[in-house]
Amino acid sequence: MAATTGKTGTETFKQAAVRRTIEGAGALVAAVSRATREPERAAYVGAAAVNVVSSALGAEKSRKVSKTLLMPLLAASVVRRRHETRPAVTAGLLIGLTAGWIGDLVLMPRKNDLNKGAAAFTGNQLAYIALLHDAGARPNRFRALTRYPLWAASTVGAAFTRPDLLPAAAGYGFLLAGTSMLGDDSTLVDGLSADVEPGGDLAKTDPRFGIGHGGNLFLVSDALLMLRALVGEEGVVGKLLDAGVMDTYTAAQLLLVDGILELGRK
Repeated sequence: MAATTGKTGTETFKQAAVRRTIEGAGALVAAVSRATREPERAAYVGAAAVNVVSSALGAEKSRKVSKTLLMPLLAASVVRRRHETRPAVTAGLLIGLTAGWIGDLVLMPRKNDLNKGAAAFTGNQLAYIALLHDAGARPNRFRALTRYPLWAASTVGAAFTRPDLLPAAAGYGFLLAGTSMLGDDSTLVDGLSADVEPGGDLAKTDPRFGIGHGGNLFLVSDALLMLRALVGEEGVVGKLLDAGVMDTYTAAQLLLVDGILELGRK
């Protein structure tokens, strides 16, 4: 197996994959662990769990109530840390989360307009792209080649199977791939040490290690959303796909927000 240059010298692709998986898991544990000292974070984690379970079981009332609360609770974390964050970063995150909240509301019904939801979420992704670019993240050929061909394939697939979803697949999907590509830029974590060896304290992981994973999870969430639109919202499969959409979506938002807040420290 070919070797690559890692944070500690030379490592194989397998070692790099293991390291990055541990870093991502650590960032998520660190984000969730803030629930022990931030009430709004505890409420977000609880609302996300309720929403995922409710989506899988088809419990509409609890699904809708919990989904309505998600982005406002995450925004409350941004407001709490406003004094330690650059104003432009605080404003950018609040604008992006507001757009995400509107998207959540648009996509609330089981039978929804995916294009209108994607239009709202465009503001969410543009905010993340702008903040990541401001932090020094830049496009990269390799990262582009691992994302945009999949975007092109999904766009072609939508054109042949569900042409009504083409605006969401083509437009929003393009931006989502951009967020994922920029979030995976190693310059965002240059000089950092995850210090999360197996068996170590994952809760001490620097949140910036979760940015790339957050962008990637957003891609997974969108792919599941498109698949749910193809198979239908009703039935066991549709409900399980909806649960998968929300599970990956809530984790993605959490990782991106905490990572960008760390990047934006004063």
